[in-house]
Amino acid sequence: MWFSVFDIIGTVAFAYSGFVAGARRRLDLLGVVIVAYLTASAGGALSQVLLGEVPRILTDELAAGLILGTVIVGLVLHWTGIRRVERRWTFVAADAIGLAAFALTGASLALGHGLGMFGTTLLAFLTAVGGGLLRDSLIGDVPVVLRSGFYGIIAVLVGLAVFACDRLALAPDVAPVVIFAGAVVLRLIAHARDWSLPVLTGHED
Repeated sequence: MWFSVFDIIGTVAFAYSGFVAGARRRLDLLGVVIVAYLTASAGGALSQVLLGEVPRILTDELAAGLILGTVIVGLVLHWTGIRRVERRWTFVAADAIGLAAFALTGASLALGHGLGMFGTTLLAFLTAVGGGLLRDSLIGDVPVVLRSGFYGIIAVLVGLAVFACDRLALAPDVAPVVIFAGAVVLRLIAHARDWSLPVLTGHED
């Protein structure tokens, strides 16, 4: 049950973050739709391909409908003048929610295929950061996963937490919600306080 719930949450959240990113770069309507669609689907598609599955985004009409509906809502908010808020914390919140939700779905997908700790953590990471990495690359930004260490670390922590809870059979009906909420809060705090890993510096050639 939780896989489907978090898959829907992640799809909507990342689609909205893609919409805002495209609108911020003044892309045309098709460009915004493309960025939203790829942001919401790239991470999950990558993980499913690695597992030998047909990407769900190609067969699940609900996912496509959710992305389109999210874009329509975004356009309404944009055209009614809600822009300052849209460009700031709504983007950050949507990205944090998408990151946490897709890390959970990636980890759940890995466990469903019998993968161990490394495989579960890797799929949580790839599913969570794949869409954002592609989104940022398409609009000409350095991907956030490459400049904010806590972005990728949160996905890794979610993968490890899901694996541990599964192996220990800890509150299977509650643990995913707790992990999701903790990951979202941690991401928002990390963004607000500008937490990051040490930056490598060196002499220029």
